Amino acid sequence: MNIPELPAKASRHELRISMLRMRLEMRRQELRYEGLLLLQPVLKVRNFTHNLRGELHGSGLWLTGGALLLATMGVRNQNWRRWIRIAAIIVPLLTRNSQAGSARTPADPQP
Repeated sequence: MNIPELPAKASRHELRISMLRMRLEMRRQELRYEGLLLLQPVLKVRNFTHNLRGELHGSGLWLTGGALLLATMGVRNQNWRRWIRIAAIIVPLLTRNSQAGSARTPADPQP
């Protein structure tokens, strides 16, 4: 808040105008603060969704692993060896692709 400079011998009218300006400035700052308090939950949700998107950036591996896990849980007893062989082939490929994707910088063009 800027305190207005008043001459040593200010008139009553100038003092009243100065007081009115100070009150208006204080009210403006109170409204701004209250508005920030009201918007705080909205900003928290926005930041949470932004952070969640950043954490799930490499979620392809998790989705594939989850689908594979569900598939293996739903398989009957006679086919489980085949699924283990498929998983043993797929997992190294997925980890290699995820490591190559994390090593790539954003400036590099994607193939």
